[in-house]
Amino acid sequence: MATATPKMTVKRTDLNKCTIQFDVKCTDDQIKSGVDRAYKDFAKSMRVPGFRPGHAPRNVIAPLVPEQDLAQRAVEIVVDTVIKKIITDEKIQPHDSPAVNLTKFDLKAQECEFTAKIPLAPIVELGEYKGIEVERTPIEVTDKEVDDYLDELRKRGAKRESVTDRGAQDGDVALVNVRGEKEDGDGTTLLVVIGKSFAALDKALTGLNAEEMKVATLDFPADFSNKALAGKKGKWKLTVKSLNAVVLPQLSDEFAQNLSGDLAGLKSDDLKALKARLRMQVEAQKAQMSQEMIHEQLQEKLVAASKIEVPDTMWESVANQRMNELAQQAQQQGTNLEEYAKANGMTVDEMLANWQQEAKAQVMRAVAAREIFGKEKLRLTNQDMNEMLIAMSYEYQMAPADLVKAMQKANNFRELEIRAVFKKVLDFLTTNATIAEAGAAKPAKKKAEPKAEAATEEKPKAEKKPAAKKPAPKK
Repeated sequence: MATATPKMTVKRTDLNKCTIQFDVKCTDDQIKSGVDRAYKDFAKSMRVPGFRPGHAPRNVIAPLVPEQDLAQRAVEIVVDTVIKKIITDEKIQPHDSPAVNLTKFDLKAQECEFTAKIPLAPIVELGEYKGIEVERTPIEVTDKEVDDYLDELRKRGAKRESVTDRGAQDGDVALVNVRGEKEDGDGTTLLVVIGKSFAALDKALTGLNAEEMKVATLDFPADFSNKALAGKKGKWKLTVKSLNAVVLPQLSDEFAQNLSGDLAGLKSDDLKALKARLRMQVEAQKAQMSQEMIHEQLQEKLVAASKIEVPDTMWESVANQRMNELAQQAQQQGTNLEEYAKANGMTVDEMLANWQQEAKAQVMRAVAAREIFGKEKLRLTNQDMNEMLIAMSYEYQMAPADLVKAMQKANNFRELEIRAVFKKVLDFLTTNATIAEAGAAKPAKKKAEPKAEAATEEKPKAEKKPAAKKPAPKK
């Protein structure tokens, strides 16, 4: 009696207009076929004495193939074959590669189950994108902003000098030995920034000269940086071993002329010229921020005015990539993703949900931009690509040539093109936007002009003739 061959189990769920999910349970025959093809693939790349490449029988190849490698190749073949069959049977036109989640695979038990999300083409109905009303932040640079910038330059050129002619004061760095009043031994040596420790210690040290000693009653906080003293109370003998102060360079023409290192580009003939250059830099930074705010408003209003549907796989992949990057960064810093999320007030699941929300918004913006790019028949020039390459190399802190080599090695210039398209569309939207200065009063709507006055001598109005009476109906 013939045994019925079990059929593949497929459950379809339309997650939204652009994403179809299939929960699949494969048959024994599909798994066996995948294993057979996997062995054949390995046979083609293996050299077995006595056999031509690709012609060694399975029983010879099998002991030479690691089980894990065989399973990995077999599952790739099975999943790929099954998905192609589903796409054909369901008459689907995928927009991109499906996202697959393998839930079960066991060669010995002949089991293979997975979930596949098939992305369909995004659906975009653009709202009006020419003449979008946005506000530009006024660009104004105050003298205080220039002075603050100048102070930062001074701090970067600051030096620490030994203080011998006065007592300790706020901002000084003191090397202090702390020892209990009745304690033997060398005590504990601390490096203390006066005014940055805790109130009682700062007060006790203020006014002490180098090599001066003082006994003070102190209650060290429980979270004090030095664990040997944390939480301890009592009388302590404080000895200032050395005292240093931060000395800022004097603001002068000489200061402007001697800027060096990474500040060499700001070198000026005199202090007045330096301030003028700093003002220009602050103005340029504010102009860039103002432009970025305009771009943000344009994108927000464009998406709000449009109807956009995107497949889940697009934004999920962006969010997952970001999470992987964060995990790598955390590992490099000697921690993990859980600790990183906790430090930012979230759980890993909450952080993933937030990044998914952000990724979806970004993907919707990119899809809208691509639609406008095609609708307006915009084109990328070599200059567009080169400018974006330079911007990306600056972001990734790589030389442009090195970035090109990295993209060539990965055979992936897609990000460069996507960014260039996005910038091209933003420039187009900005050019066609209605931009008003923030805070400026909007022009009042014009009132309807009164009709022209009649001639000075009014013509007498014609008297109305009495309406003719209708004849009474005949009885």
